[in-house]
Amino acid sequence: MMIRKVSGCAPHTVASSAESKSEKVTIRLAPGDFKKMDGMAQEEGYLNRTSWTAAVVLAALHREPVLSDEEIKALRQSCRELGAIGRNLNQVARALNVEFRESDRIKREEIEDLSGNIDEHRALVLDLLDKNMNRWR
Repeated sequence: MMIRKVSGCAPHTVASSAESKSEKVTIRLAPGDFKKMDGMAQEEGYLNRTSWTAAVVLAALHREPVLSDEEIKALRQSCRELGAIGRNLNQVARALNVEFRESDRIKREEIEDLSGNIDEHRALVLDLLDKNMNRWR
């Protein structure tokens, strides 16, 4: 849901299709290209060259983010952090509502820190999606 809001489209994962994967594609590469493909798959967090190749094809077919397992883990961690930020924001709002006359208890720095955390989170998610989409170009 978050990726759809940020990028305007839903992500694919290599194993996300509900359809059975019964079709197979075979390609022939020069030994140097084959080795380079293995290196790229490993560097980009894919378990093997087959899942990396499937991600390349899906990205070309659907023009949407195709996330590796590592990227999915990073987004899950990011969502957990955003949840913590939201809880902090709720605490701030409650304190402002309950302690209206004692609002000096909520310091400007705390709110600026919270805002900075949100901006940092957004930047990380946008960077991840940008790297993902540009990886296939």
